[in-house]
Amino acid sequence: MNDEAALIVRAVTGADEVALAQLLTEFNGLEATAAQVRERLNKSRGVEYPVVAQVGQEIVGFASLRLLHYLGEDAPYAELSELYVRSGYRRRGVARALVLELEAQARRAGASSWSVLTGDDNTAALALYESLGFRPFSVALQKWFSPDRPYREQRE
Repeated sequence: MNDEAALIVRAVTGADEVALAQLLTEFNGLEATAAQVRERLNKSRGVEYPVVAQVGQEIVGFASLRLLHYLGEDAPYAELSELYVRSGYRRRGVARALVLELEAQARRAGASSWSVLTGDDNTAALALYESLGFRPFSVALQKWFSPDRPYREQRE
């Protein structure tokens, strides 16, 4: 980031669809289109609350808060469901700013805590989350419904 352009974290708008598609393609290694992003944003409205990090006119990262009520507790369940920062902007406070904005949203919504899932070998993400007060509390398991796994190598 240059010193002239301030980092802004803000809610996603329709004007961000192309930039989000590019970031999602970088993040997952699966091509995403602006039309797909638009449809995903529409389907997840009221459950996912995405934000972007903007430096000047460039969208350099995104994150999303999943927030929903559930049977087990009166407070809503909150989860950091997405976090990605373009490589040239990493280790400059962008991810931290995104996470802190979403944590503030989760608190305002009445959540009593929030969770994040990440790979146990993602040392950079683990260090970030631990520095922000996240602590291990469970084991995450996943079951795929198809042998076709579009991303993430299966461990043997």
